[in-house]
Amino acid sequence: MKRLFMVGFLVALLFIPQFNFAQERMILMSKELPGAPFEYNDATDLFGKAYRWFLESEPNLAADSLRKLIKSAGIEIDPGSYYVVVANFTDSFTPIGLFHENDDFLGTRMFGLNRNNLYYIFISRQREGKSFLSVLATVKESPFMKNLPAFLGLFLPSQIPKIKPQSLASRKTWIDVRRFDIPKKFQKFSDLSFLIKSDLSAEKILASAVFDNTSRERWSYGIATAITTANDVDIKVGSDGRIIVRPKPNLDLATFAAINYHFQPVDTESPTLASSFHLLGGIRLIDFLEPIIGVGGGTNLDVLSLHLFVGYSVEIANELKSGYTIGQKIDRNIDPFKIKLRGKPRFGIEIKFP
Repeated sequence: MKRLFMVGFLVALLFIPQFNFAQERMILMSKELPGAPFEYNDATDLFGKAYRWFLESEPNLAADSLRKLIKSAGIEIDPGSYYVVVANFTDSFTPIGLFHENDDFLGTRMFGLNRNNLYYIFISRQREGKSFLSVLATVKESPFMKNLPAFLGLFLPSQIPKIKPQSLASRKTWIDVRRFDIPKKFQKFSDLSFLIKSDLSAEKILASAVFDNTSRERWSYGIATAITTANDVDIKVGSDGRIIVRPKPNLDLATFAAINYHFQPVDTESPTLASSFHLLGGIRLIDFLEPIIGVGGGTNLDVLSLHLFVGYSVEIANELKSGYTIGQKIDRNIDPFKIKLRGKPRFGIEIKFP
């Protein structure tokens, strides 16, 4: 019963909505920017240079050439927005990637969208830049909510194809730019599946990719191990029916299941030290109830996040009722205790997930 109460306390501590097990899906529509597709005479052959860098397995250098090409064509790119960029060199070689700040071109992570910060750019020297685009958005749970049941249950890069270089004779280049109007339900946590073809009736797919849109979060959880400087005793009824005093171990090493609230949202799939300072609250993993609150921060390793914290735990302990003394033998049907709260300063380490 106490264990069920502990689990319920953890869930109540979150103040978060119920799990959303339904996966909503929607085909997202895009709108061309006025004047698109744009025609540009690529006199310095930036498109050809990007093609060569891709063949040399240098996608970020290729992306730099594509950025320069887009800028030279008079198209402004907002570094804070997301641009899914497709370079249609040939029908057999059409790389797809992402422009966002200084992220890798072949990265597939998005960190939360707003209504109109997702764009599609199709660059080609054929078909006047026309393409068929289909985007399927699928709502998903946040990493915190997805992994939380397993946590509570403890207690209850893309490859670039190798092809032969081909001639890119003409330098007349078309750049198609489209903007998405993202519904709110898909803005924070969703998978966006892009599929690009030359036209609707074409059997061959030019490029496809799935982008992981996972917003930064304020919530995480972990296992905290702490000691205390306070030395206490427990008052219990012994096996012979007498009231006894049992000293608690020095430092009272204890393990807590903890929920963390971060002062700055963090990428829970790849957390960073700079934004990991957080509040901590949890329950001791033992038969009696002992909640803890505190504050922590630390460093992140490849497979886990290790944090130091200081806090204060409150234990529900026994205190003798008036008329009862230590050593007194009592009937087992009599409860000689009343409940008191006993506070303890604590400090220790936390292994933080996800």
